[in-house]
Amino acid sequence: MKSQVRNIVLFSIFLLTIVMALFYTNIFANSNSKSSKDTGYFLNINDTVDYVGMETCKGCHSDKHSTFVHTGMGKSFDLASLNKTSGNFKQNQPVYDKNRDLYYYPFWENSKLFIQEYRLLKKDTIHSRTEEISHIIGSGQHTNSHFWSDNGFIYQAPLTYYTQKGKWDLPPGFEVSNTSFHRKIDIECMSCHNGIPKVNNESVNLFEKIPLGIDCERCHGPGELHVNQKRNGILVDTRKMADRTIVNPKRLPFSLQIDICQRCHLQGNNVLKPGKKFTDFRPGMKLSDVFEIYMPKYSNNDYFVMAGHSDRFQKSECFIKSNKTNTEIYNPQINFTCINCHDPHLSVKETKIETFNKQCKNCHFEQTTKSKLKICKLNSNQQIHQNGCVGCHMPASGSEDIPHVLVHDHKIQRPSKSINLDKGKLIGLYAVNNPNPSKETLIKAYLSYFEKFDPNPFFLQKAEALLQNQESRVDKLLLAYLKGQHSEVISISEEINTDDVDAWTCYRIAKSFDKSLNIQKASDWYSIAHSKMKLNLDFGAEYANCLIRNKEIGKAKEILLAQLKIAKKHELTHLNLASCYFIEGNFNDAKKSMLYTLYLNPDNIEACMYLAELHLQFGETNKANSYLQRVANIKNQAFGKNTFTADSIQKLLSK
Repeated sequence: MKSQVRNIVLFSIFLLTIVMALFYTNIFANSNSKSSKDTGYFLNINDTVDYVGMETCKGCHSDKHSTFVHTGMGKSFDLASLNKTSGNFKQNQPVYDKNRDLYYYPFWENSKLFIQEYRLLKKDTIHSRTEEISHIIGSGQHTNSHFWSDNGFIYQAPLTYYTQKGKWDLPPGFEVSNTSFHRKIDIECMSCHNGIPKVNNESVNLFEKIPLGIDCERCHGPGELHVNQKRNGILVDTRKMADRTIVNPKRLPFSLQIDICQRCHLQGNNVLKPGKKFTDFRPGMKLSDVFEIYMPKYSNNDYFVMAGHSDRFQKSECFIKSNKTNTEIYNPQINFTCINCHDPHLSVKETKIETFNKQCKNCHFEQTTKSKLKICKLNSNQQIHQNGCVGCHMPASGSEDIPHVLVHDHKIQRPSKSINLDKGKLIGLYAVNNPNPSKETLIKAYLSYFEKFDPNPFFLQKAEALLQNQESRVDKLLLAYLKGQHSEVISISEEINTDDVDAWTCYRIAKSFDKSLNIQKASDWYSIAHSKMKLNLDFGAEYANCLIRNKEIGKAKEILLAQLKIAKKHELTHLNLASCYFIEGNFNDAKKSMLYTLYLNPDNIEACMYLAELHLQFGETNKANSYLQRVANIKNQAFGKNTFTADSIQKLLSK
């Protein structure tokens, strides 16, 4: 009896496998002629299909895996180790930031990487902070930057190694505004430079899952369906038809193919569509359905940033003239795309010059009488085989946004003696991946560009003009907030239902009430923002600060002590806890918390002022004056003038 049951089960499984195979074969046979405007062509686009990880892919595709792991993508992110780093630690000198009078030095100890920050007064070290580096970001072809973790809260360290120049320096942007060890790494950053990470939605930078590098599924989509089909014996002859269980980028129309590339190879202001997350994009989808990428448009068309490859490439005459067909429809004969030159499974360093030259020669035939290639000055000698067509027509130069790095401009054009990187006149913002953005999204682009990248009033003027006759209260509130019109923010907030807005909008309303000296209302809105993002440490610390000013010390301490259980090194948490202790008369713990605040940030003026006041209460005038002088030095450094003294700061303190 048992054997009969077993035979029936085995036969049923066999029959089911045959039926599924016939079903999918029928789909494939009927779908080859389908327009790939239908983004459901590949079945793993569905959000019910899960990711399986690169090690699973490796089981069947070991040949591709073995070369991919040596590409820039394959080496994009990993744990900090001697194998991962590209940095030179033998001859490195400390990096000095003259704007903040701070030094940075990387070193290894017991196979662990550390970065030390310190300050000198003559030859004495008056500040020193050292953090262990948890991860190294960047393949090392251009840079290695460094992340550190405070119990899962991820921050960028203030030191980068620039491989091409072989030098250590501040990370991009730190030369203008050095945030020390406090730059938060959010999901937008992590999801572009890595696999599919997972961040706690109640935080900005608390990660629950961090992959180790870009993997197969970033370009091919989640592999669960594909793997299950193969394990069940359902195979597809991909020489005859597409395997719809996994995305093959070359079988996509160009518009969807390049969306995979420009998901990360297109730097700009990313504006999410309502209800979307950065991890929602899957290969085969239209990128603009998830987010649009906005770049400033200048009168100089040659201006470009480091990660602007796809945008520049599509401006090339070579691309425009080669792809005259509808790029929204799959065309196996399309002439010129990213993967014509770049094999994603093979490192650029291992790709031979002739591979790139061949793509040029496909159109610029050497045999043709009028061929420009035939009269190329380099074609008659070995230089073209050393530098290739790329050397002249896609010259490497510095980019606007990344120091010490040379990148190839992917706008293929006639050689010129010099490249003009001057931006020219600012015209506005444009959506690189959507020629017809909605007014609503464009408004958000101008507002967020001002807030995140460039506080130029021009962007607010553009947003304000677009907001005319619009009903978006949240956007109008943000505009008023960014313009410092706090009474207008408060007025708009009266029409807002707290259930309909995010934590950031609540926080901005709180700040406006705070600036307007309405502490009780500010406290109410801080509370709402904190409840919506309980693991946003800044929100918690600011709420606690408001409670302190409202004389609710016990409630403030409860929030701050709870935060210290989940993160040990949040500056504002320690500062506000010091305030609580100070008010309670617990001067010993207040002093410890203030000193630890200064360990985290030697330029925290509030901590210095508290310590000065504490020492004055105990008649320790010399110690108080040393902190007052420190405040004066910080202010003089910030303003570039020697106008502040310890005495002038003490007068402010007495007020």
